[in-house]
Amino acid sequence: MQIVGVYLVFASLIIPALASPKALPRAYAVGISGYALGLLASALLDLPSGATIVLALLVTLIVSALFRGAKSSVLH
Repeated sequence: MQIVGVYLVFASLIIPALASPKALPRAYAVGISGYALGLLASALLDLPSGATIVLALLVTLIVSALFRGAKSSVLH
């Protein structure tokens, strides 16, 4: 089960950085919201915290990328 901890650490470092390499506030938002959603889902659904946080970080990254893509297509 230690591998889940490794995934959690790497996901915590990499996923917010992927959200927006040049916009630090967006990276913070992805990290904070991913952790909050992951912990909330873990508590409500009685799931393992580490894996749920990693999944929530990925979902938050995808939503952020979709929002950024939709916003940029509206501007151009």
